[in-house]
Amino acid sequence: MYLKTNLKTLKISITVLLLFALIRKPTDCWAQANTADVVILNDLLNWEHVNRTCLARDCDEHVNLKQLQQINTYMNDESEPCEDFHKYACEHWKREHPNEMTMAAVAYKKMTKKLLEIFEDSKPELEAELQNNAIYEKLNDYYKVCKETEQQNSSILWLYFNELNEMGFLRQSENLYWLKTYTELQLLMDNPYFWRFSIEKFTKSKYILTIDKPENLNETNITTDLYEILKNFTSLSLEELQTKFLSLENEVNEIIDADCASKCVPAETLTYEELLQKQTSINWSDVLSNFQLQFKDNVTTDSIETLDNLFAYLSRQDSHLLYVYNLFKFLSHLEADKVNFLDNQHSPYKCVHHMRKVFDLPMNYLYEKVFYSKIRTESDQLIKNVFEELKQTFAEIVEENQLKFADRNKKYLMSKLNGVSLNIGNLPANVSDDFYQNYLQDYQVTKNFYLNHLLALKHYYTQQLSLASSSKDSTPWFSFESLDPFVLDSASTASYFSVTNTITLPFTYLQVPYYSPQFWPPLVYGDLATTMGHELIHAFDPSSLIYDSDGKLAEMDFKLISKNWHYKNAIKCLNRKATQFLDERVADVSGSRLALLTFKRKYLFSPSNAKLFFLQYAQFFCGSADNFDAFHAEDSTHDIDSVRLNYTLSQSPEFAEIFACPSDSPMNPRTKCQLW
Repeated sequence: MYLKTNLKTLKISITVLLLFALIRKPTDCWAQANTADVVILNDLLNWEHVNRTCLARDCDEHVNLKQLQQINTYMNDESEPCEDFHKYACEHWKREHPNEMTMAAVAYKKMTKKLLEIFEDSKPELEAELQNNAIYEKLNDYYKVCKETEQQNSSILWLYFNELNEMGFLRQSENLYWLKTYTELQLLMDNPYFWRFSIEKFTKSKYILTIDKPENLNETNITTDLYEILKNFTSLSLEELQTKFLSLENEVNEIIDADCASKCVPAETLTYEELLQKQTSINWSDVLSNFQLQFKDNVTTDSIETLDNLFAYLSRQDSHLLYVYNLFKFLSHLEADKVNFLDNQHSPYKCVHHMRKVFDLPMNYLYEKVFYSKIRTESDQLIKNVFEELKQTFAEIVEENQLKFADRNKKYLMSKLNGVSLNIGNLPANVSDDFYQNYLQDYQVTKNFYLNHLLALKHYYTQQLSLASSSKDSTPWFSFESLDPFVLDSASTASYFSVTNTITLPFTYLQVPYYSPQFWPPLVYGDLATTMGHELIHAFDPSSLIYDSDGKLAEMDFKLISKNWHYKNAIKCLNRKATQFLDERVADVSGSRLALLTFKRKYLFSPSNAKLFFLQYAQFFCGSADNFDAFHAEDSTHDIDSVRLNYTLSQSPEFAEIFACPSDSPMNPRTKCQLW
């Protein structure tokens, strides 16, 4: 037994705290109690001293009470927290969210519902606020067409194909050229399949185009629905066409796999003009026709020999077969996407969900204008204050120097720490409404949803591809992250970007259950501080530490730090229980410690404050995924939530002390690991 009675009392005390706070407000219609009840409740609360001082100027107790009630609902006090804290804190989560896999998905859904209010709410004040707003009007037109689109009798894929023809894409001709079709489709999808293009932030003020060989092509599986379209452009049967496609993919994969078989040429950065002068069979001006590059623009190329072999191979193939293959790849990509309406259901919620993907930036703008702008001044100040406290705590850790770094190493760490910036809401910095209006200016809504969708994809990718050119004023784009229309919902969580040395807190995160400016300190530091601590530590994880304060490679400083015996030993300890995601483990363990130290230095670390801190921290990791494969279908970049939470808190001496965990119990191993 691990003080199970006391832990049951914790859950009871949270419930009592809720009731007690409500009883103190007799004007509330559901709070009725006599003096004797209050005395009893006070007796039960004597050992509970949760800090209820709001960090915001105005305090709304009910926001906190509702969060405590939610925590209480998820908990299973029959479980042993020292055996499995995730089960103890989150066992009943799936009962409340039977259709969701992760808490991130729940948060995404909550924000989508808020955005739905913008298009469905007829409140006069909202209508007045958005009157004559060009961004809202264009998005509202898109929404109406989406919502009013009736169920179709014909194949949705066929409707998309018809609109591709209306756009001038994928037209058949006697002299089809595979590359023209390929570059056309590049304006509509994020997953080119014959080679990879990516436009990345090279420095804090410069983008660069990277060209690389593709990953191995997956084996084709032509569905019956897809073949119904494809058979209009080929005399081959489904089986014959699939055989042809498989042969094509196998030969492409052989070319890819042959790369580095004898020698490996490192990636090369050169100007576009120098690339055009390369002696290869590749027609670079055609391949890169979507990028509007200037001669002086830099391009990074990898495996040019492989790309040359691939280009030569494709140029020898039957153009008509490649045309059909291009069409197949795009339509199957569209069919597999979770946010397209291939199920033929255009509910209001699904329309807004869809719009968040294809119009990520302008939809964030609307959320800011209607919701977050009301609290931004107070909320931003609170967030910035906590962020500065975390940075101060980390600076003290560097100064304490338990890893025995040389002065040069400490100076490097402090320089990077001082340069970390924060983007609250993931919107471009220092722009007016004109920026958003200009962004949407070229996009025109039609009466056809399927055409609107394709035009929206083209609008997004055309904008992204233009960033590779120095002729494009891309200054605002460096201050935020523009999410691809095909990303999963869970991608809209807090993140750190090493090239810009920036932490982003998107609007999806800045809401209950993660955060509210009205939260009491244990709730604020249990999630907001641990989340920002996690992202701050990412600046110093084994992968990002090589980038300096300006996002430039600092190989010598990284080499000196990574050779430090104490540093290597700490990394080895953290990986003793093997993980594919060492960077995330470092950020989890050291980020939660950073937040906990910051909280302890500012507030009384009483049992009630501490327990609420840890329970609030657990909320982020509550979810229904109980196996690796199911979880990774949603999130392929982290360990499963239960593993993350239990491992992280098992490395915390404070957790073991507060929950009275015996030595060598699962949540209190004798050996604990920590980097920062």
